[in-house]
This record gives sequence, C-alpha cells and structure tokens, in this order.
Amino acid sequence: SNERAKSTKAFCNVTEGLQRIYRDKLLPVERDHDFHYFFSPALTDADFSSRPMVLLIGQYSTGKSTFIRHLLGRDYPGLRIGPEPTTDKFVAVVHGTTEQLIPGNALVVDKTLPFTQLSHFGNAFLSRFECAKLPSPVVEGITLIDTPGVLAGEKQRLKRGYEFEAVVKWFADRVDMMLLLFDVTKLDISDEFRRVILAIKGNDQKIHVILNKADMVSTPQLMRVYGALMWSLGKVVDTPEVSRVYIGSFWDEPLNNDGQRRLFETEENDLYTHLACLPRSAAVRKINDLIKRARLCKVHAHLMDHLKRKMPSMFGKDKEKAKLIANLTNVYHEVARDNQLPLGDFPDPLVMQQKLASLDFTKFAKVNKKRMQALDETLAQDIPKLLSMVPEETSQLNESESVVGRAAASPFAVMKVGGQTEMSVYQSQWLVAPNPEEYRAEFVALGPNASGKLVGTKAKSKMVESKLPSNVLHKVWTLSDMDKDGALTLQEFALAMHFIKMRCDGQDLPLSLPPQMANYES
Repeated sequence: SNERAKSTKAFCNVTEGLQRIYRDKLLPVERDHDFHYFFSPALTDADFSSRPMVLLIGQYSTGKSTFIRHLLGRDYPGLRIGPEPTTDKFVAVVHGTTEQLIPGNALVVDKTLPFTQLSHFGNAFLSRFECAKLPSPVVEGITLIDTPGVLAGEKQRLKRGYEFEAVVKWFADRVDMMLLLFDVTKLDISDEFRRVILAIKGNDQKIHVILNKADMVSTPQLMRVYGALMWSLGKVVDTPEVSRVYIGSFWDEPLNNDGQRRLFETEENDLYTHLACLPRSAAVRKINDLIKRARLCKVHAHLMDHLKRKMPSMFGKDKEKAKLIANLTNVYHEVARDNQLPLGDFPDPLVMQQKLASLDFTKFAKVNKKRMQALDETLAQDIPKLLSMVPEETSQLNESESVVGRAAASPFAVMKVGGQTEMSVYQSQWLVAPNPEEYRAEFVALGPNASGKLVGTKAKSKMVESKLPSNVLHKVWTLSDMDKDGALTLQEFALAMHFIKMRCDGQDLPLSLPPQMANYES
C-alpha cells in the first residue's frame, strides 16, 4: 500500500514528474529488451532537468563560433575563430559563476550536466569534447553546443577517430533546437554534410536554417542564393513543409550591403525571439520526446517478443533467424496488426537488420504484461497530468530576455512575444490625437461646405490617393467620422489622414477610436 501511495502522489513539478515516470515505468521495459543497444543510452535525471540546448551544425567557416560570440557579446573560454577549420571540438557553452574550461573526460562524470552518457563514445571523442563555463546572462536560459565544421572528403570519415554522425544524432535527440548554418558563398551540401543531416532525421521540427553572411551579396544575388539553398535542402531534408530559413549577417561587423537591412532586422528578431522563448517551450519538448521514446520502446518490446516466439525450439534456428531478418518489413506488419500498433512508430528496418544480425533471438525477453500495462497507463494518465502543469510553470518563467541582450524594445530589436511585431511595438506612438492645424490647408483646398464640413465624395478623392484598398479606407472613415453624418469636420479629416499615414507605415488600425484621440477640443 505504501508503494501505491507513492505512485499516486502528485508530481511536484514537470521535471520531477518526467524523471519518475522514466525511472519507474519506461526504464525497466527498456532494460528488458536491450533498447539501449538498439537505439540510444538510458536517460539520466540531468537530461530532464537541464537547460534547453541549441546545437549549431554547418560546414567549416560558415560562422558557427562567430554566431555564438555574437549572441554572448564576448569570447567564450577556448574560442578560436578563423577562415580555416578552427573549431575541432564539440564545445558546450554553459553558465558558470567563473570562467572555466572543462575537458571531456572530467565532464562526463559530472552528474549535474546532461553529458554523462557521452562516455559511450570513448576516448577518441572525449578528447575532442569540452565545456566552456562563463558568467553570461545569455547562457542562464539556454546552453549552446558548438560543433566542428563538417569537412569534405576522406578527412571527415577517417581522420576524426570517432563516429561524428552518431555523436550529432545523440545531441539531436536531446537538444531543443538545431541551427544549420550556411554561408552564401558555400551552398553545396557535401556528402558528409548530407550524412550528418540524414543522421538527425526524426527531429525535423527542431531544425532551423540560417543563411549567414547574407550582406556579402547584392539583393538579386541573394534571391538566387536563397532559391539554390531551398533546392539543395529539398533533396536532403525530407519533409513536406519548407524549412524555416533565417537570412542575415550574424556577427558584430558593419554590413557590406545594407540594401536588405530591414529584412535582416526582421529575421534576427524572429530568431532571437525563438531562442529567448526556448526555456518556456522546453518542458513540452521534453514531454514530447519522452512520449516518442515510450512509443518506440513499446513497439520494440513487442518486436523482440515476436522474434523470440518465431524461433524453433530445436533445429534450424539460424535459418529461421536469417529468414526473419530478410523479411523484417513483413514482420513489422504482423507485429503491428497483432498488437494494434501504428506502423509509423516502427524503427528504420535497415538499421534494425544490421543490429539483429549478431544477436541470439532465443535470448530475447518476452513482453512483461504487467510492465507494459503500467507503461500504457502512464501514457494515458500521468503524461496528460504533466501537460496540464506546464502552463502554470511556464508563467513563472520570464523569457530569457538576455538572449537578445535587451528586454525592452528599441528601434533596432524587438522581442516578438504575445503577437508583437516590429510595427505593433510602436503602435502606441501613433494612437495620439493629431494636430488639426497641420491639415487645415489641405482641408480648405478640398472645399468644405457652408457648415465647414467635407462631403463624402470630396473626401474620397483625397483618401484614395493613398492607394490603400477600399476596405481599409472604409475602416479609416468609420473610425474618423465620429458623429456618423457622412461628412468630415476638420478634426475628423485630420484623424482620417492620420490613420492613413499610420496604415501606410505598416501599423494595424485600432478596432475602435481610442478615447485619447476622440476627446480633443474643436
């Protein structure tokens, strides 16, 4: 009864809830069926409690380390930047009270950081992995992972000494956002880079593309470069949706071509807002990743169980094993049908065939019905409970405002939260009463009638000069004609012209006339 009381106890917070669900319900099933050999190592408590992570991937010299420097506004310990392939390590840039550079071997024994499982990749990798700790407000909210540039040719495959793609995949499964950086002058996706992008399959929704150094080319060239990038990506990133591409120049130097400054500014604001909101969306992402893992684990357990049952008790085991491996896709269909499992949850058959070849099917475990039932109950009951706790938790988090280096909007940077845009942030500056005297000359020139009013047809001829569509001008008229008599006084005409200027500047018109604009003396 004590056990039951413990399991029904409400979760204190989302992180603790995820840790308990994983430890008590999912991990035992994973261990039963060699899940960690087939897919990815067990998760640790730090995986659930860590700050959201952003992984930067790109060919060498596309501006990955420079982008991190630009975000931090300073160098991080151990940073080297140059046109040649300079970053030859995976570097985790995390928050610390003092500056410190921790080598990989020491890093993977630190239980407070989510990197302990990287020890599986061995010494060749750990000597190429380090952690830069520094006191920066940016990394209070997020952790940045800098990676070695993807090289071309044999250098990438043979000289690394560790499985580069496997390491990238490990990170891809755990990070909240992946930034693929491209340089406008280096658009070709090499075979190595293609393999890296394919390794992060299944995490497509985390991928955001940056077209960096966009100020190096003129506007017509930029359009062609953007088209070429989308064409190249379409052949590698296999999703029906178009990847989001942020175009800009992400460093602290003056722009070479500032013809597209406005575009770069908008794109930067979009990207920085996305980064700043990561701490808020991290809890949902972790829940989502756990559900994905649980579904895969469930499918995997039934598959192992099925393969074991198909084995003959005496002779012909090897023959039967070879037959099952060769017909794995048919086996998938059978397992899916027998256990009401969606085919979309099954792993890539090619990967499974390679891993299964060296194993003895008779040693596989049968499905433990009790554990499987507990896992199903968790997915049906506990996970929705956690999801309902997310809004309350995130409301206590402020956006990591420091990502953009400023909390308040300025004419150069805007946090696009709560539906804000570059324009709407300044809407209040427009919602003030205009000075009628500024518009008197125009008003008189249009010929008001004896009672000092401008009839509709005369006002219309002036208003259509703005080239705004009729439905917008109708809205302008409705807001301005306060006494609804179909004609405009000088004050009403001043309001109409003010609203037209406001709309031409890209601002949305208010739904009704704000009181501060209505009550001025005639």
